[in-house]
Amino acid sequence: MVIAALLLSFSLNIINHRNILVGILNTLLLFFSIHFYFKFSRQKSLFIKRSPLVVLIGAIPLFTRANDIFIIFMAIGISLLTLFHLTTKFKKISILIITIYFLFASFYANGLIKLPFSFQTNLLIFNDDWTNLYITQMKAESRYVPYTIRLLLFNSSVNFYVILSKMAGLFMLKNLYDVLLIANIYPLVKGLTLDLKNWNKSKKLLIFCILLVSLGMAVSRSVEVINTFILLSPFLIYFILKGLNSVNKKIYLALFLFSIAIATSP
Repeated sequence: MVIAALLLSFSLNIINHRNILVGILNTLLLFFSIHFYFKFSRQKSLFIKRSPLVVLIGAIPLFTRANDIFIIFMAIGISLLTLFHLTTKFKKISILIITIYFLFASFYANGLIKLPFSFQTNLLIFNDDWTNLYITQMKAESRYVPYTIRLLLFNSSVNFYVILSKMAGLFMLKNLYDVLLIANIYPLVKGLTLDLKNWNKSKKLLIFCILLVSLGMAVSRSVEVINTFILLSPFLIYFILKGLNSVNKKIYLALFLFSIAIATSP
């Protein structure tokens, strides 16, 4: 069934882009994302290999609509680095490499780095004129608040709250629907719930990687939601496959048909 999902993904890529290279890269990204699930979960699930629901994973827009070759290449690199971390004995070195690569990939995906490796400091939220003006105005207008408290409340730490809100906003329902379809949000939530119930230290890698990629998006004024989700694709697929075994098949199929109807409606 995994092979059928890959074939479906490649076919949809050819239909959408009419570009064999884009189709191959997107299909490879899906393949490595599925492979990451098997390696990280340390199981060879017969359900994933035999369930017809797995075929529909190949229709996820994240793997059929992306056409930025360099972004897809970097996402494949993320998959390969996480797989390398799971197999190597040099965990500390691999974590350092992952940190540097993930931040670079996320910065590039959100416009903070432009080739040939020029860092766009003007796009950092810390240089956002609107935020700095807001802080200055709040200091001036809040004269009823003691000066010391004003300094504590209205300072550059506001950027920290902006970063947190942008990271949370990345995973809003509309964004997840656009890249996954409504149907796949169902197993995604199931997978997250199962992992939280069976939490162990190894799951820290998932959280660490997701936070790194999200951080690159959050500190940039130029937010590229689709690019960020492409980089996160191995971890999204992990949670979707994790939860797929626990979903109600009839509900999932109904949601999938509903998603297709919305996606194809004028």
